[in-house]
Amino acid sequence: MSTASDLTKRIDNFDQFLDERMPVLYEFAQSLRLPAPHAILTDPMSVLSGISAWLALQHIEQEDRAWVLSRVGYYIGELLVTHYSGAWLVCTAPASRFYGRYVVGQFRDFDNAESLADPFEAAAVCIDEPPGRSLENIINGIVASLRAA
Repeated sequence: MSTASDLTKRIDNFDQFLDERMPVLYEFAQSLRLPAPHAILTDPMSVLSGISAWLALQHIEQEDRAWVLSRVGYYIGELLVTHYSGAWLVCTAPASRFYGRYVVGQFRDFDNAESLADPFEAAAVCIDEPPGRSLENIINGIVASLRAA
């Protein structure tokens, strides 16, 4: 994100982004045949091991990357928002490396209320690892960074 008009577009599309996340996550949970697909929305931490186990086995082809990335990104964000009392937002701080991105922040459970995480950047790191990857390790790393910020 480099221009004010790009940021304006991201802000204008933010409500649509938020509206899409719940049905996308629910459909993702159903496609993984999670025992309680609604838990991905109400208690994302409870399905972390199942999603991590599924991801560990995947050979993600380039044509599937966007599909997996969007779902894992939404999932990471919802887990952080739900479990650590945060919120989705658009980063509007020009000096931030997250400028113009959809991020999670405003965490009540971390000392630094200004700390941010980009769930889609974390999802990209995770899915670009070879099979055997661990979503649990990625999330633990994010949480450790947020605690240290």
